[in-house]
Amino acid sequence: MSLRALAGILFLALAQPLLAGEAAAPVDAGHEAGHEAALRQLAFVDAAIADGRLKGAQDLLARARALNDGPHHALREAEILLASGAHAAALRLFAMLESEPDLAARALLGRGLAEYRAGRAAEAEAALGRAVAIDPSLMRGWLALAALADQRQDWAAAEAHHGRALELDPRSATALNNRGWSRLLQGRHADAEADLAQALSLDAGLAAARTNLRLARAMQGRYAEAFEGTDRAGLARDLNTVGFAAMTRGDHALAESYFARALELNTRYDRAAAANLAYLQEIRMRPAKGGLTASQ
Repeated sequence: MSLRALAGILFLALAQPLLAGEAAAPVDAGHEAGHEAALRQLAFVDAAIADGRLKGAQDLLARARALNDGPHHALREAEILLASGAHAAALRLFAMLESEPDLAARALLGRGLAEYRAGRAAEAEAALGRAVAIDPSLMRGWLALAALADQRQDWAAAEAHHGRALELDPRSATALNNRGWSRLLQGRHADAEADLAQALSLDAGLAAARTNLRLARAMQGRYAEAFEGTDRAGLARDLNTVGFAAMTRGDHALAESYFARALELNTRYDRAAAANLAYLQEIRMRPAKGGLTASQ
């Protein structure tokens, strides 16, 4: 098992439909009063999408369209589709909007994110690259490009893309979490810990950063510290995370005890802990050569 395998177990904040750091697109207004009302409505739609309140976003968008419909409203419709997981429908709508000069960057960004979530890395990178070339302020574009670089282990590109995102917003807990995850993949555990601790200081509720911080500390052999702040509800998950680190470091007896305890605590079958324990028992019987391979 490698740290890269944990990308299927732990999650990145990138998966959230965040709009942080990106200004709302201008509104094609009628008269001034209509313009101001439409602008306010679209700002509410953006906020609802960012918070994951997609039904609310749909309702707000319908009201906004009653005041002033146009391509900027269609962009929000595409973003709601994207956030809902309707990637094919979102792709079609984003493609139609790419010809709108003042929407091209965000339409390309949306297309790139849809391709990314559909697992088409080359298509995603092409669209995202065009988006940030038009508008370098698109933080989600840089974060997605960084994630793609992580997937192909292009660490120089990943660092550059994460750096661009953090230049846009040095206090983005999401960007710090994602760079911390990237540095975990690179084996830079102390650097990852610094990023993840800073992310949590900015957003104490960011669950991904908290789990990743436990992993960063455990990968440095600081197992007891990795469990700080855990509670009964999350202990099984944390035992599996820290056990994974112990297994990766070669502390097999300790890893086995953590996995076994995770299975005892979990009232439902813990597939990850069970798979990790089975793999650990296998490599203890037959020591692995050349490192660990993925098990999920």
